[in-house]
Formats: sequence, structure tokens, C-alpha cells
Amino acid sequence: MKKAFGDNLIPDGWSLEKGLDLIKKTGCDGVELWLGGKPWFQMNTTDAGVRDLYRKVHDAGLVVSNVCNTLDWDENLSARDPKLQAAAIRHVERQIETARMLETDAILVVAGLVTEEIPYNEVYARVRENLQKLGETAAKAKVKIGCENCCSEQRFLISAREFWQFLNDVNHPNVGLHMDVGNIHDTGFAEQWIEINGPRITRVHVKDVLRHRGRCGQESVYTNLFLGNNNWPAIRAALDKVHYDGWIIAEMEAVYKYAPDQQFYDTAAAMDRFIHGRM
Repeated sequence: MKKAFGDNLIPDGWSLEKGLDLIKKTGCDGVELWLGGKPWFQMNTTDAGVRDLYRKVHDAGLVVSNVCNTLDWDENLSARDPKLQAAAIRHVERQIETARMLETDAILVVAGLVTEEIPYNEVYARVRENLQKLGETAAKAKVKIGCENCCSEQRFLISAREFWQFLNDVNHPNVGLHMDVGNIHDTGFAEQWIEINGPRITRVHVKDVLRHRGRCGQESVYTNLFLGNNNWPAIRAALDKVHYDGWIIAEMEAVYKYAPDQQFYDTAAAMDRFIHGRM
């Protein structure tokens, strides 16, 4: 397995180059780039700008693990408003385009937001249709679309079997699951999700979760690796069972108040132990 951090985790005020240098020093292999997340990678970033971004990543001794976006929460494939839906399709298409330029074969999308105004069945049908079309675009680019399991936040595809059935209904080899082992804190167990959806996993996000905390004001339910309630030995065994040997990408929602670089070193060390089963 290979390790990566997202560029969205680079501390505010740091340059891209300083952040990439830190990621490399932790022993990681790559960086996950977030479209819309930082000034250096926006929808208005030109192709030349994307190629320059690629050069900086490689000059740091890293590769791009995958391309995510921060835009799905405001512009989603499930949007009822045609303009918002078109904007969502466009930024996913841009992820696919930039993935090719950045020499990676996977993108992440948050596909579907159930709200009081837009009910589940409507979201399901619209997202399925849009992903079938985008799957064709991705296939031509030799890129896979990984739909992230943000179950509670999306109020959509809550269980592992639901997600499995949804991917069956989309029925496209270039549309799969970007597995986040923390996001299912109140809807199941990561190891079971992995076993059910294993062959369709495109990438894996790792973070820990404090199940007892729930959603309490501004207090995050997420925490650093090995501090929460995830069954890490079971998760590691499940990845072996489904023969996953791809990217493991760290997410840290609760950041260190001081010495932010230390959190990168600590997290990378925990990822190493996870990968090698030393838990």
C-alpha cells in the first residue's frame, strides 16, 4: 500500500511547496489534490496551471494519488436546480480532465444530498443517471469515479448493502466506492463495508472516530488514528481479504493547535503501523 496526505491539510498560510516538502519528509508517496480547496487548484486554474502543479508535485518527489473536490456540497449531481446540476457535472468533468494531466486514475465525488426539499428516491434516480453518463466520460479518460460514503452528512446510501445495490444500478465499471473508514461512525462498521464492496473500492481514506460523541455542536466526531473506536485490526484484515493494495490517504479533521507539522509525522507513523499490521 502507498500513503498520501491531502493538500487540503496543508496549514493555512503555507505555500504548496512547503506543504509538499513536509508530506515527503513524513515518508509518504503521494498527495491527494482537492479541486476548490486551495488557491493553487481551482476551477479557473488553467491547463498550464495544472501542468505546473504536476511539476511541483514531482519536483517534491511525490505523485498525485487522486483528485477530490470541495464543491459537491454546494453543487451536487442530485441538485434539482438545472444550473446547479450542470455546475456539478462540469466540476466532475474537470476532475476527470485534470486527473489525466496529473497522471492519476481516480477522482472522488460526494454523489447525492438528500434534503427536506429533495427526497431520497429523487436523489437516487438523478445521481444514478448522471453517474452513468459521467462513467462514460471517465472511461474514455481511463479514470475511475469513486463515490465517497459520507452517509450521515448526505443522508444517502446509509448501509453497505445500499451502496452495493446503488453501484449495481449505476452498472458502470468506472464508477465505484471511495471508501472512508471514519464516515460510517453511526451507520455500520468499516470492515463490513470493505468486505461487501471490496472489488469496487477505488481509494481509502483513513481517520478515526469517537462513536460516543455523535454530532455535538462544533465538537468533531473525528479524531486521529488509533485514538477512536475504529477496529483497526479488523479493517486491516478486511482490506487483505478483498486484496486491496492501493492508496491509503489520511484525513485529520481535528488539527493540532500547536506544531501542525507534528501531526503529519504522527499520522504517517500510525499509517505505517496500520499498513504493516503492527497494532
